[in-house]
Amino acid sequence: RAVTIHDMLEMERAERAVFRDVIDRLECGVIIVSADMEVLYANTAAETHLREEVLLSVQGGRLGARYAPAQLALGRAVTLGMVDEAGASGIDVPLGMTPAPAVAHVLPLTRRSMANQIETKAAAAIFIAAAGTVMQTAVEAVAALFALTAAEKRVASYVSGGMTRYEIAQAQGVTEGTVKSQLAAIFDKTRTGDQRSLQSLMKELTPPVRRS
Repeated sequence: RAVTIHDMLEMERAERAVFRDVIDRLECGVIIVSADMEVLYANTAAETHLREEVLLSVQGGRLGARYAPAQLALGRAVTLGMVDEAGASGIDVPLGMTPAPAVAHVLPLTRRSMANQIETKAAAAIFIAAAGTVMQTAVEAVAALFALTAAEKRVASYVSGGMTRYEIAQAQGVTEGTVKSQLAAIFDKTRTGDQRSLQSLMKELTPPVRRS
């Protein structure tokens, strides 16, 4: 017989129930959000995080991070994912200013077939990894938190290695003026005033060495 609209709606509800059951079985926290960060669904582990309000909280139905740079970075990651799926692999956002913070992995859903099976407005799934389980380099953490471009991230990496502006220019095959402009943009985004301050920031975010 012909499939009615009612039958189709029932099928969608069943599919969503299956996906929610799978998500609920995950040990890590998973939060499904819309483009404007409205919380559409949170599994059991994520609800624990939200109740504790140490890393994340919900205000007016929207997800927020307690650490201000992480709040901005999460919003940017969700927006970026809607534009280009963030390379289809997602973006890791540290949720605190510590050497090994908890990390939110933002996985874009906008153009994935599974999106409508979770929630019709689903824009991203945010997976919460416990502190120390995701080891980011300091450069990766700074780039994620402060939305550095690929070029700025590269310059920040040189700075973390102690290179001077002249040495960075030589390494990139550009003028010192170009490097000066790139550094100015980095300082503005990270609210650091010079290379020494930027180095200190990255030192604070450097993960501890794991010993076997």
